[in-house]
Amino acid sequence: MQSCESSGDSANDPLSRGLRRRGQPRVVVIGAGLAGLAAAKALLEQGFTDVTVLEASTCIGGRVQSVKLGHATFELGATWIHGSHGNPIYHLAEANGLLEETTDGERSVGRISLYSKNGVACYLTNRGHRIPKDVVEEFSDLYNEVESCESSSHSMDDVSLSAFGEWTEIPGAHHIIPSGFIRVVELLAEGIPAHVIQLGKPVRCVHWDQASARPRGPEIEPRGEGDHNLDAGEGGQGGEEPRGDGRDEDEQWPVLVECEDCEVIPADHVIVTVSLGVLKRQYTSFFRPGLPTEKVAAIHRLGIGTTDKIFLEFEEPFWGPECNSIQFVWEDEAESGTLTYPPELWYRKICGFDVLYPPERYGHVLSGWICGEEALVMEKCDDEAVAEICTEMLRQFTGNPNIPKPRRILRSAWGSNPYFRGSYSYTQVGSSGADVEKLAKPLPYTESSKLAQGSSSKQQPGHLLSSKCSEQSLDPNRGSIKPMQVLFSGEATHRKYYSTTHGALLSGQREAARLIEMYQDLFQQGT
Repeated sequence: MQSCESSGDSANDPLSRGLRRRGQPRVVVIGAGLAGLAAAKALLEQGFTDVTVLEASTCIGGRVQSVKLGHATFELGATWIHGSHGNPIYHLAEANGLLEETTDGERSVGRISLYSKNGVACYLTNRGHRIPKDVVEEFSDLYNEVESCESSSHSMDDVSLSAFGEWTEIPGAHHIIPSGFIRVVELLAEGIPAHVIQLGKPVRCVHWDQASARPRGPEIEPRGEGDHNLDAGEGGQGGEEPRGDGRDEDEQWPVLVECEDCEVIPADHVIVTVSLGVLKRQYTSFFRPGLPTEKVAAIHRLGIGTTDKIFLEFEEPFWGPECNSIQFVWEDEAESGTLTYPPELWYRKICGFDVLYPPERYGHVLSGWICGEEALVMEKCDDEAVAEICTEMLRQFTGNPNIPKPRRILRSAWGSNPYFRGSYSYTQVGSSGADVEKLAKPLPYTESSKLAQGSSSKQQPGHLLSSKCSEQSLDPNRGSIKPMQVLFSGEATHRKYYSTTHGALLSGQREAARLIEMYQDLFQQGT
């Protein structure tokens, strides 16, 4: 990685000259999830004032999605704070009183039912028989399904066990946030002026290594007195005289962020926080020039799957007060060598339902899990069909034909959401922790890297914008290569804590720290 260390000649390098004339580097953060918000907050706190966060959806939070129904809050996305000792999410929640309602019964009571109080897991067969837990151990497929849902893989056969060992568990209990995990997101956003975050602003392409003059046209508003980062009304970012863009005509922007609405936002640095699922689907069109070969290979090798939740609310409980979960055991699958089902049998991938506790908070609600390809099939069904199938399963396994349909159903659909394309990452067979490091490596590389075939090799000179937008003049001539034009964060980029909320937050802080270190000396010089 190129550094920007202070030296006697530092004032004459392109980075210093540009900063002296403009006063501030411009940073664009793509995504307002935990990683993006953590990065933006860290930059603003360290004196960066030209920061913009672009969020494709209409709300912040990313894969944190808390839904309030009545007096209860249900988590369609992130649910637990995994561990407490040194976990920044835990400390943020504790410091702000978000955990004070959490009871001992809501801490981890095993790998199957983390949501419930200490109680009894009821293992039921599809023939309506209850069986002891020790007998269940013979049905290894049940545990395969549970583990695959936790890892977000289709099957544990897809998970690299050697690489999985790199994942690090933080000591301490698991915690939920009764008022909703979204409160953590809101706490991060509190220190960010509202106008820094642009909602409903999906990005089409990141044109990096441009070294081109800033395109000017009706799509780009000049950053003069309207510079949102100079607004003194919010976030304590005021105190400076409004100034224009300040960039000389011969100065060049290394990165251009092309949005779906055809606005083009020039920047010095872009922090990309989109999910691994989006990268897998869109990396060939999302970056111009294309990504280096080793980064593309890492994107292919790492895995991301879909784990969905299904909440069923009933008027009255049909389960006993001692029951904390209802686990399904298909007797005819005891010797099965596969956990892939035809689409019409997608429901067989539901391994069971947890009882949400306490009922005073949640009502009489069951929470089911489904993962893999079958989750994608479930997402295509309507609520009525899913509620009907789940009810029939509960009747079949409990042997009680009188179980009523739920009064309400709530479910997630992470796999088909175009802004996520999956729930969270895992180390797929053939991948390693080194792939996570490659995914996180900023661009451009300091060493020579060949671009991925089929991406940049087919581009026209100058890396013109998408034909969907009006063509703007981009100078293909190259200037000095500026370091860390494109940075990557998000849970999939954290080698030790991938798949977790704390991994996402720490990755955002990590990328912000790279830029803070780069400009530290220049800020200290008062430029």
